[in-house]
Amino acid sequence: MIRSSIKFPAPGLLVSSRVRTVVIAALVGLSLSACTVGPDYQRPDIVLPATYQTGATTTNLIALAADQVADPAKLIKPDWWTLFEDPELDELMRMALVENADLLIAIARISEAIALAQQAGAPAYPSLALSGSGVRGSSGAAATPTGVQVMSNTSQVGLTAAYEFDVWGKIRRSREAANAQVTASVFNKDSVALVTAGLVSNTYLSLRSLDAQVTVMKSSIETRSKSLKIAEAKLEGGLVSPIDVNQAIAAKAASGALLADLVRRRELAQNQLAVLTGKLDLSLPAKDVRSLPIPPVPPAGLPSTLIENRPDVRQAEQDLVTANARIGVAKANFFPSFTLTASYGAQSVDFSQFLATPSNIWSMALGLAQPLFTGGLLQGKLDYANAVQQEILAVYVKTLRTSFRDVSDALVGVRQNLLAENELTVQVGASGKAQDLAMLRYEAGYVDYLTVLEAQRSFNDASLAYVINRAARLQSSVDLFKALGGGWQPQ
Repeated sequence: MIRSSIKFPAPGLLVSSRVRTVVIAALVGLSLSACTVGPDYQRPDIVLPATYQTGATTTNLIALAADQVADPAKLIKPDWWTLFEDPELDELMRMALVENADLLIAIARISEAIALAQQAGAPAYPSLALSGSGVRGSSGAAATPTGVQVMSNTSQVGLTAAYEFDVWGKIRRSREAANAQVTASVFNKDSVALVTAGLVSNTYLSLRSLDAQVTVMKSSIETRSKSLKIAEAKLEGGLVSPIDVNQAIAAKAASGALLADLVRRRELAQNQLAVLTGKLDLSLPAKDVRSLPIPPVPPAGLPSTLIENRPDVRQAEQDLVTANARIGVAKANFFPSFTLTASYGAQSVDFSQFLATPSNIWSMALGLAQPLFTGGLLQGKLDYANAVQQEILAVYVKTLRTSFRDVSDALVGVRQNLLAENELTVQVGASGKAQDLAMLRYEAGYVDYLTVLEAQRSFNDASLAYVINRAARLQSSVDLFKALGGGWQPQ
């Protein structure tokens, strides 16, 4: 005996009008009663100061750098690092924003989030499946009334469809959560890019600061070499004791040791830039940090709402949207689910009659499933979703407050480093003159060598402090750009 069958969704014309009327009525009724359970997202009302505190010396700061104050009508460019007007930094940033490993990881996570969102949205559409099988078997002689072994072939092909009505918005909430995660992953990539840009910029500025410090130390070694020659000449003339010469040798050696450490730190900074940019054989020529221009300082009254542009703040809010939507998913689990299934096909013991009209079969069903007792499982899931939402809310609040502090700290750095630079400029000028006078007076025999050593030390320390502060001033500008999400737009 040979038996074959096939099933697939029933065409509307093959369903009786009564059945079609019942199905349509059910669909209309479910559609009219559909709702979305769970809370709709609303941005939390977080109170922050309207503007950032720029300090009592803001007027002095602007007076000291009037030519560097930003025009309130202009917008800092997203590629804020170009304000340093350094082609090498621009090229490093280009490579980092393409090849940085952390950024590549963040980009891959966007694809992951998109794939998860696609999965979350799939239940909103009917599922369609095609199946088939072929079986040949024997019932055995002892299992038949006639005692004769019966061989049978069974072949089947099926096309089935099922659809779950999203009456309570469970699927819609799942899609809302998944879409928010996609957006959050994009903001995470932007945040990683901003952090990477800041790290590249600050590391580059540190390297240039070390270049300048190397220049200062080489100049100091040259000066100490000259004073050593003077001490040696005076020793030969019997004018000084060997103590002066040995002090000069020791001072020169100390400067040489500091120079070696600066070169070591410079190489380490270059290696870090190589990793950040993906160019492991990176080699940068020396350049003095003092040759880089100072970016404009922000105008007074910077609104605190600018931190809403930060990608990490936006990511934290999207995480909150996700957690909020998952509460709706957990609540929807308490309500009944409705599923519509339908099939149409043909079945016949004779393969020649397989698709003939008498072999047509069809079915349609509307299923309902209502949870009655789950041992607290559903309530536990809802409580967990609510707890996660509260945790993410606290994270969002913390992110906002931390962002506000970051901007405030950066403003303090911009202000105080500018004021310190003006004082250090005076110190470098005065200590340089003192060093020159000490050398002249030592040659003339009016002062001892300790006076020369002290003058050289003061000038060297002041020069290094000026270079370090100049790098800190530039880096505080970088920190401000990062804290504001890449710049500011005065209102």
